[in-house]
Amino acid sequence: MCGGYAPSLRRAANVLLELSDYSGAATVASELISFEPLYDNGYYLRALAHDGSGLAEKALDDYVTTLELVGNKDRIFSTPYFNMARLHEKLGRFCDAVLPIEAWVSLNPKHDTSQTRTIIANYTTRGRCATGTRGSAEAFTVPRLNNVVNLPVTINGIRGTFILDTGATFVSLKPGFAQKAGVEVDQESIVHLRTANGIVDGKRGRAQTIQLRSLVAKDVPIVVHAGGAYGDGIDGLLGMSFLSRFNINMDGKTVRISPRTAR
Repeated sequence: MCGGYAPSLRRAANVLLELSDYSGAATVASELISFEPLYDNGYYLRALAHDGSGLAEKALDDYVTTLELVGNKDRIFSTPYFNMARLHEKLGRFCDAVLPIEAWVSLNPKHDTSQTRTIIANYTTRGRCATGTRGSAEAFTVPRLNNVVNLPVTINGIRGTFILDTGATFVSLKPGFAQKAGVEVDQESIVHLRTANGIVDGKRGRAQTIQLRSLVAKDVPIVVHAGGAYGDGIDGLLGMSFLSRFNINMDGKTVRISPRTAR
């Protein structure tokens, strides 16, 4: 009646989730997002609501946005990561299910447990993920001036220049390059991503193949930024949806990427 109040909306969404009123919770969470569009909690509450309603793709969008908007990922619980993995499993995308678990493990060595290793091995086997990658060990020099590693990356047969970014969850593309490469884009998808230039909108999709020299991965999740700007001559970011399928070793001078042995 007074135009909305974020703490009350947050509590209302939680109460509705407890009552399994997922449609009502999603509506209230959306109103909360309108008050706090740069805060992760509204998206997380709406992700839980969509998840409870069986709207897997919408839930994935909001889980992705939640994780992207969190400033300090050390404070995140495992729930959104494992929920994303479960949703991908439900959709039959077992290799995609590996990515959120590996992202969770990468946050803290303590997360590398027998449980997470077993989950990753199970998804890898069920999805035959090892057959979707190939190549030999490759090394790339880290520039002294800015430590930005630009790489020649080919997506669906179209070559571009991408910045190596182990902090990016997805391989992300400029719209123009995405169109040239003919990547599959879910036009119903809406995610919000944190970049060096602030928060930008994007859409989830996938590339049939991504190649970095001899290293090749098939059926890779990607994000197309609605207005992503990476600098002149740069077509996107080479993130963890590709890199997590390989072993990566970095020091101050060299980045080494090599195929994984079967888990």
